[in-house]
Amino acid sequence: MRILDWRVPPYDNGTYIVIDDRRDALVIDPAMGERLVIDAAREHGLRLVEILNTHGHPDHIYGNAAVKEATRARLAIHRLDEYRLGPKRPPASISMSIPPCDADDLFDEGALSYVTDLSLTALHTPGHTEGSTCFYFEREGVLFSGDVIFKGATGRWDLPGGDRDQMERSLERVIGLPANTKVYPGHGAPTTIGAERSSLRRMRDAGVLPGLRV
Repeated sequence: MRILDWRVPPYDNGTYIVIDDRRDALVIDPAMGERLVIDAAREHGLRLVEILNTHGHPDHIYGNAAVKEATRARLAIHRLDEYRLGPKRPPASISMSIPPCDADDLFDEGALSYVTDLSLTALHTPGHTEGSTCFYFEREGVLFSGDVIFKGATGRWDLPGGDRDQMERSLERVIGLPANTKVYPGHGAPTTIGAERSSLRRMRDAGVLPGLRV
């Protein structure tokens, strides 16, 4: 498995392409990096099979339509966040006009088989949004965490659809993965599960996440 990654302005979004040995690939959160994704697919001779959204906030889904049109990739999102792709999405802290793009595939919890040679599990981790999902490649020890956990921080739970209790349970689940799991977040630099355990304990002890069990 090979990973191409970018930190996309203006919100420092993590945008990723995950590639198997046959050059079939998944895109995780195009964000506003649609041109980067399209150009990389052409440069590396990739067949983009599926676009995966970790959740439906505008800064993560903005590039869905352009990537889908240019590459014929399908679009997948957790079924609880599907409504966020359309006009019924709630107000967000980021105001932008989102090019319309419908989901082709909806997932819940469990194994996803969009690319045969990539063993991928969707971990439903609500708290930031109702359908927030982390994508876990157990064999490679890699987690794409969306806006659940960042380097030294967590995602917000005070936006529509967020919930602190759910976020605490989701963080407990994620932090239970092996310590050497590499984490590619929805914003900012990569980290590891082991490095973030101490960060979460500090947040718990400071009263930010008082119900967190770590």
